[in-house]
Amino acid sequence: MEQNSPLDFPTITEVISEGTGIAMPEATQGKQPTITPLRVVIALCLFAPFVAMLWVSSYAKVEPLLAGIPFFYWYQMLWVLISTALTMVAYKLWQLDQRARKGGDER
Repeated sequence: MEQNSPLDFPTITEVISEGTGIAMPEATQGKQPTITPLRVVIALCLFAPFVAMLWVSSYAKVEPLLAGIPFFYWYQMLWVLISTALTMVAYKLWQLDQRARKGGDER
C-alpha cells in the first residue's frame, strides 16, 4: 500500500490575500496569538460567573436564609456584584496587557 501525503491547505492569510487582492502585512503572516499568564487570568475572570451560574445544583436550595431570602436568590444576586467586579478586573488587566504589547505606558 502506498501512503498518501497530507493535503497542503493554504493558511487563512493566503486565502484572504489571494481572494481579495489585498496583501497581508509581513508582521501578521504566520504569527500565532500568544497565550500569556495575564490572558489566562483575564479568561478565568470572565469564565467564573458562567460556571457559577450554570452549575445550578450547587445553589438550588433554600437554606441558609439571608434576611428571609432563600439561598437560591441571594446567591444569584451576589454573583451579579461579583461578576461586575471580575469584569472590571478583566478590563483593567486587558488594558495593561495591551499597553505592554505596544511597549508604552499610554493612558
